[in-house]
Amino acid sequence: MKKSSLNNFALISLGTVALILSSSFIHSKKARFNTRNCTVVLEGGTCVGSALTIKSSEPVQSITWMLDGVSVLEQNIARQNNGIVIAGGNGTGNSQNQFANPAAIFVDKDGNLFVPDMSNNRIQKWAVGATTGVTVAGGNGAGNGANQFNRPTGVAVDKDGNIYIADQYNGRIQKWAPGATSGTTVASSIGAPTRLCFDGNGNLYASAQNDDRILMFTNATGPARVVAGGNGNGRGAGQLSSPTGIFVDSKNNIYICDTDNTRIQKWVIGATSGTTVATLNTNPLGIYVDKTDNMYICDYTGYAVLKWTLGAPSGAIIAGGNGPGSNPNQIKPVGIAMDNYNNLFVSDFDNARVIKFSNIYTGSYTTLKSGTYTAKITTLTGCIVTSNSIVITDKSNPQISISANNAITCAQYPTVFSASITSGGSAPKLQWKVNGVDVPSANNTTFTSTDLKGDDVVSCSLTNLDQCVSNAVVLSNTIKLQNASETPIVQIAVDKNDICKGVNQTFEANVQNAGINPSYQWRVNDMPVSSAQNSRTFSTNQLNNNDIVSCLVASSAPYCQASSTAISNRLKISIKPILTPKITISTNEKRIYEGLTVTFVASTENEGDYPTYHWKINNQVAYVGGKNFTTNKLQMGDKISCHLVVNTGCLTTNEVISNVLPVNVIKIERVIPPNAFSPNGDGVNDTWNIDELRVFPKSVVTVFSRNGLEVFRSNGSKTSWDGFYKGQACPTGVYFYLIDLDGKQKLSGSLTIIK
Repeated sequence: MKKSSLNNFALISLGTVALILSSSFIHSKKARFNTRNCTVVLEGGTCVGSALTIKSSEPVQSITWMLDGVSVLEQNIARQNNGIVIAGGNGTGNSQNQFANPAAIFVDKDGNLFVPDMSNNRIQKWAVGATTGVTVAGGNGAGNGANQFNRPTGVAVDKDGNIYIADQYNGRIQKWAPGATSGTTVASSIGAPTRLCFDGNGNLYASAQNDDRILMFTNATGPARVVAGGNGNGRGAGQLSSPTGIFVDSKNNIYICDTDNTRIQKWVIGATSGTTVATLNTNPLGIYVDKTDNMYICDYTGYAVLKWTLGAPSGAIIAGGNGPGSNPNQIKPVGIAMDNYNNLFVSDFDNARVIKFSNIYTGSYTTLKSGTYTAKITTLTGCIVTSNSIVITDKSNPQISISANNAITCAQYPTVFSASITSGGSAPKLQWKVNGVDVPSANNTTFTSTDLKGDDVVSCSLTNLDQCVSNAVVLSNTIKLQNASETPIVQIAVDKNDICKGVNQTFEANVQNAGINPSYQWRVNDMPVSSAQNSRTFSTNQLNNNDIVSCLVASSAPYCQASSTAISNRLKISIKPILTPKITISTNEKRIYEGLTVTFVASTENEGDYPTYHWKINNQVAYVGGKNFTTNKLQMGDKISCHLVVNTGCLTTNEVISNVLPVNVIKIERVIPPNAFSPNGDGVNDTWNIDELRVFPKSVVTVFSRNGLEVFRSNGSKTSWDGFYKGQACPTGVYFYLIDLDGKQKLSGSLTIIK
């Protein structure tokens, strides 16, 4: 018997699930001496998302990956010459089903395809099975506006759906949030940013073609860090020349299309130089690396996609390689990506399309579901064998959320936090944190501390130590504590105000945030009222005008408050005094002539707003109205009085009687004008006044000089002569007058001016 090929395999490390199975064409004991055996080992983790790989004793032609005995993927090393157009392919244009020079591409976990439509200055998203794309960024012409691009050449999408674009001619990287109509600039002043990619930790990488270097942005934010190149243009191990396509594997190795140096450089982050892992005769523009370190390289000028095993001296064409043209087996590749089903996507730059090549042989499979996996292989010699099985289990998704009985904390009433966990595993571990710092010995599902204060942020981490978990350590939501800001509120009101002295008033306090049994202290002019304590109401009839009433409340609330007391609004009280109305009547007439119109005036106190005046002659009402009473019917011995009626409150009485004015009426038998006056300004007899003329309101008085010049004329009885004519004092001497009393009676005579 030939030596078993089992001896050709190295020992398998601990923790790897592996069995070595053999197969032969004839299973009889006799046949084993004449027939070759082949063996295969299936290796990998046991959780969903683990990559499974095989080790075969012979070169493999194809692999059928099996889940619970059913094929889920077939891989074959045969050349992929018949790709399927899945986006574009409708000629060059700007319609939604067209491209104009599609550049580097990105495929997300759901199989959505993101394409930089370079000459249309837009990013197109094509869902699985779609016949047209959707513009998700740009599409507003070439420019440097927030909603524009100028030659977008690379795209990458983070786990939250944010789209990052290499805006090459604008020298910047733009970020577009899902559904946004414009982008924000993540980085600028980059020498021709060309390709973008993410590592497993969410760090963003960009190739700066004109700067001959690769940049990394931690957590996809600035500042940039040079992780490869940056030592000038050249072919040295520490140099690059027009780098384009980039890829970061799970071990944080950067694979770089060193385009003008026609090579692929592998650069460990932190290293000062790279290692050449592939040398071409043409210009590589795109690269993808699978789980078994096979490189897939866009050979732009060779019109082909190369599969290059790490360490191999050359690569093999697996797609294209048939020169320029538009047939399905002809491509001019620029961008390349692979999904979880080992489907290879290639952007065909000149033919304005993206082509999918299915079932690319990688020798690995990333598990997507739980179940029992096996690998059935066929070797180049025709040997068929099925591997050992590996049971894959779903990853649990640990979750933790915290709540608090109160987000406001104080020493008297400290906040109590509670943690609620899901999928914590067999031995969940909790760690409470304050402001991101672990609290010693705080590992229970509840947490409280009298040391907490306002603005402290409390959170809790959950550690799941089981094997298959999506994240071993998860952090809860955060709760930011607040300083107590609530205070009791009290507002007082009175049942009536603006009242008469001695009337009872009732005040009532309305409170908020003061607990069930607050205490009350009523105050008048800021002095406590001893008889008005611990009651919501306060009644009194002892207040004075402009007294200030307030109330101090002490809270009984059983929780944190910024203050336990509050003072109410201050009510200014309007108290009207009890008043007695008064009235006095008078007239300015010193001499009352028979038939003279006389006005009497009432002077009052405390008469209110709408008093009524009852004027009486000889105690008989002659007029009801206002303060003034006018009459020309007075007779000798008449008595004038006024009865005041007041409707205003707060009075001792509503009716008062004025004083009584007796009237002495002078009957004019004859008008005798004065025969002289002295207008010298001494205040005595300065005017020529005829008092009796008041009885003759239509009288006309004319004064003439001795030579007949009219020096004064008065129509009516109210104007007396001051001895002036046209502003000049008349000389002393004799003057003559003519008086027409009523058109019937006339008087004439002389008068003398004496000075």
